[in-house]
Amino acid sequence: MSQDKSEQEISKWHKQIEMIGIDIKGLDQEIETGRFKLKTKVMNAHFINELDKIGLQLINIKATVGGRLMVLLEAKDRNTPSP
Repeated sequence: MSQDKSEQEISKWHKQIEMIGIDIKGLDQEIETGRFKLKTKVMNAHFINELDKIGLQLINIKATVGGRLMVLLEAKDRNTPSP
């Protein structure tokens, strides 16, 4: 995946995640897997359901030392091209 394509995809997901109401502290994409690492302070069942509705599947949640959460997400259908 090219750098521009990756940045466009991150930007697209960033906007959609913000629209749900999640306070994004950081959003990165793993090069090897294409999964997204979302850093936030709050994650609950409502947010998880909303992420699912926009096409992001929850893989894992870990707490960090600073009180933030590291949420690992994956696009549900990664074979379809992004708009």
